[in-house]
Amino acid sequence: MNILEYIKIHQNEDFKTFPFKEIDNLILSLLAYLDFNEIVPPFKGIPITLKEAAEKLENKPSVNKGIFISNTYKMVKLMAKTKRYQDIKLINYMNIVNEEMQFKALTCIIDYTTIFVAYGGTDTSIIGWKEDFKMAYLYPGISQRYATIYLKKVIKPHHKLVRVGGHSKGGNLAICAVMNAPFYIRQKVKRISNFDGPGFLKEQVENKKYKRISNKITMYIPSYSVIGMILYHNIEVRVIKAKGLSILKHDAFNWLCDAQNFIRTKQDKRSLALSLKLQKKLDSLSLETKINLIEKIFNIFQDNNIKDTKEITLKKIYTLIKSFHNLDRETKNLFIELLIILFT
Repeated sequence: MNILEYIKIHQNEDFKTFPFKEIDNLILSLLAYLDFNEIVPPFKGIPITLKEAAEKLENKPSVNKGIFISNTYKMVKLMAKTKRYQDIKLINYMNIVNEEMQFKALTCIIDYTTIFVAYGGTDTSIIGWKEDFKMAYLYPGISQRYATIYLKKVIKPHHKLVRVGGHSKGGNLAICAVMNAPFYIRQKVKRISNFDGPGFLKEQVENKKYKRISNKITMYIPSYSVIGMILYHNIEVRVIKAKGLSILKHDAFNWLCDAQNFIRTKQDKRSLALSLKLQKKLDSLSLETKINLIEKIFNIFQDNNIKDTKEITLKKIYTLIKSFHNLDRETKNLFIELLIILFT
């Protein structure tokens, strides 16, 4: 089964009857992908129940469903009909996309003392993907800074149990937010869930800020992982059985579970080989070379007037590949491989 079936099975059980599980972390993390603009209030607003938010979302004239989340709107409609999720209150919605960053976050109030802070992953904007690639040399990035500021603002004195999580880039932001938070916030955070999100530069995972929260982090990747294997983690990784081919396993709705937990498996050898090849390449480059390379790559998107990954077709990929003539052969082949995996 997948998470939609998990929701159906436990629809009549609240968190007292059936305690909060690892799968619930993923379900609430995915809510941050949804377009809750003008539905879920920002800071200092009045919280809205998930049931009310789902109803308003359904009446919205148009929604951007983004990447890898084709079932998220179906999921929230299903959650709205359940005893388990419908009374969760949503607040502090943020959605920022500009020339430098793409950032989404949402706070889920489970009860008066318990909250879940969800960070959204990369959407379909090219600026979002460029921000991800810049993690190969830049820390902290703008979204990572925002993640920490956000966490400081949403946690209140009466919050005793805080969980933080995110899928894809959201998983990285969840870790970053807690590792840079003051002590009084870190002690409230029980669990940080990173669902196939990229790691950090080597010097960051060896830093005391990361080490002091590493026991709170749970890292999940599907059997074939690309995004989650980028950069360094320095923690144990839980590999989840998933349906689909290659990058389609990044879609959390393809992850398999039973009535209690995710189904464990081993990492695909091709996924591991690709991640090692990519990391070896990144480690071999100087800071200046990394900056120039990423600027060069995303200038190619700009020159081809591509502002959104939804515009990338097979024909466009062929055009982009022809534009890589200024890259060295090894880098060009590696990027072509990534491009084909991510967008076909």
